Amino acid sequence: MENNRKKIKFQLEEITCTGCAEDMENILRDKDGILDVSVNYADGTVHIEYDSGVTDQKNLFSAVSKLGFKTKIIPG
Repeated sequence: MENNRKKIKFQLEEITCTGCAEDMENILRDKDGILDVSVNYADGTVHIEYDSGVTDQKNLFSAVSKLGFKTKIIPG
């Protein structure tokens, strides 16, 4: 699994409270393939560490978007 361990970062628009950030973390942690997730309300970012053998960037983007936030992947 170490070879499949990847990281991705998203920029969120319109995140309005720390409660939203906590809810997002809890929901995303339950998704298959997500190893770790951290939502930073202050700068509007989501950091996800995932198993690329189980999920991919497209699925992660979809999962974040389905939570009702406009988002984009931050390269790097």
